[in-house]
Amino acid sequence: MDLEMVLNELSLQTPAADIPTARQRMSDLISTVRQATVSGAKRVLRTHSELNTIELAPGYPVACWRNDGEVDREERSFFRTLTAKAPFWTEVAEEIKNDFDLSEVGHQGKQAIGLGFALVSDALAVSLNSEARWDCSQLELEVTRLDDSEELIDERVEIVHASRSNHVGEHADWIKERIRIAVDDGVKLWERKDELFSKLIFCDSVGEQLQSLNTGNPMLRQVVKRLSELEQCCNSWTVGAFDLDSLPSKASPESETRLKQLKQKLTFKCPDGQQRLFSLHLRMTPAAWRLHFSAELGPGKIIIGYIGPKLQ
Repeated sequence: MDLEMVLNELSLQTPAADIPTARQRMSDLISTVRQATVSGAKRVLRTHSELNTIELAPGYPVACWRNDGEVDREERSFFRTLTAKAPFWTEVAEEIKNDFDLSEVGHQGKQAIGLGFALVSDALAVSLNSEARWDCSQLELEVTRLDDSEELIDERVEIVHASRSNHVGEHADWIKERIRIAVDDGVKLWERKDELFSKLIFCDSVGEQLQSLNTGNPMLRQVVKRLSELEQCCNSWTVGAFDLDSLPSKASPESETRLKQLKQKLTFKCPDGQQRLFSLHLRMTPAAWRLHFSAELGPGKIIIGYIGPKLQ
């Protein structure tokens, strides 16, 4: 799945005081997304379906900016190209919400559906630099989701963000790695697993579930992201026991109750012929899927036993 950009709709809720300021804000946005495409991001900017009616300044909606003769024609053409190649995120928001056990994503107390789409698709969130809170290279989101006990909990997660071209520069390594491990579908991921994740050992049981992930399924991005996190931890794990806190995402063992109930389902045959119980797991944030792994081989190696819907 290519690296796309997602426009943060909250940054469009503070109109400029006048049209010249609105023009400058849009020019800065164009500069930001242009830098992202030069760095390797796909020329796609996911937006709100009602983007054209949003006012950049009083009486000056986006539709007027698109036809404003005082705005650089190349900037207007570039923006039109960016926003014409992909479905609006509003068209897939409910589907994603259902697939990811996602109740709500917000920023500073306001619902942020577009940023939620950026979260689950591991996209680059971009904003109009309309307020000081958007002038940063990371955004903290408030996520409400179901935990393993089916209870609603609140957590905070960070996503990659840009509202200036120099913010994109700060993400150069992330963009490069994000593009390197991009795959079109689960079949390609399974074929390239040894190339992309040389420190990870995959049980055969993982193959069928991975290969069921079709092109465009946002769960694919989450799976690749979690595997990449484990790979990076293996690279720095040289001595001692595996430190769960070294992972960017929360990892935890199954409860004693679930281990007793699901011992058979959580036991998988490994490539070395041994049967192992896979208690440690990662969530797809925020999602109903789990990635079960074992670190018992010692430093630098992790076995992947299961990737799929939460076992019941």
